[in-house]
Parts: sequence; C-alpha cells; structure tokens
Amino acid sequence: MTAISHVYNYTVRCPQVKDPAHPTTWQNHVEFNQSCEIGLNRITKWHDRSGHRIFEQDGFTVREADSESSYFAMQNSRLLNNGHVLVTFKIFMDDSTKDTSVQEIMQYLIKDYQHRLEKLNEQAIA
Repeated sequence: MTAISHVYNYTVRCPQVKDPAHPTTWQNHVEFNQSCEIGLNRITKWHDRSGHRIFEQDGFTVREADSESSYFAMQNSRLLNNGHVLVTFKIFMDDSTKDTSVQEIMQYLIKDYQHRLEKLNEQAIA
C-alpha cells in the first residue's frame, strides 16, 4: 500500500489591471504551496460541485466551476520510489482578463509540475 507523499497546489489569480502604466500578467500571480489541507479541501469541494468539462490538456481534464469564475483540475502521479503526488490547479478569472487563455495557463502549470516530478524521480534514483 502506498500513500500520498507529496501534495502540490497551484493557484493563478488573473489580476485586474488597475494601472495601465504598470501592466501585470497572470505569470506574476502564480501561487504554489504544498498544503495537504488545501489539496483535500479542493478535492472535497470539487467532488460536491464538479462544474463542467471545458477541455483536456496533457491528460488533465479542466473544468469550469458553476458557482464562480474559476477553472480547476487535479491528478495524481506515481513516483519511482513508490510514492504518490497529488496535484491541484485552480485558476481564477475576472471580467478584465477575458482575453487570457486558460489553456496557455494550464500548459505553463503542467510544464512546471512535470519539471517538479522529474526532480523528485531523480532524487529517488540517486
């Protein structure tokens, strides 16, 4: 029997641009943490309110929440040392970021996640 050995949570808050002289992008608002409580809270919430499927990206099913302007995905991955990683993604959108691509954000987050998995597997081999 194996257990979840790592929890990764990504949150992206697409900013409301208040000062056009100092533009910001979603890349400035990527949050990463390893809180089990956040991961479990998200799973529980999303299980109760699963939203509706928008697209699939690299094996992740991305859903749009019914009750808020956000998108989410989650998955687990097995590590070489028989551990497991639980990863959750949540992307908050607002009216001023309608031109922002949720798919582009997911591509970026998935790439970062895959890089972290590679590092964990390299540590398992060493």
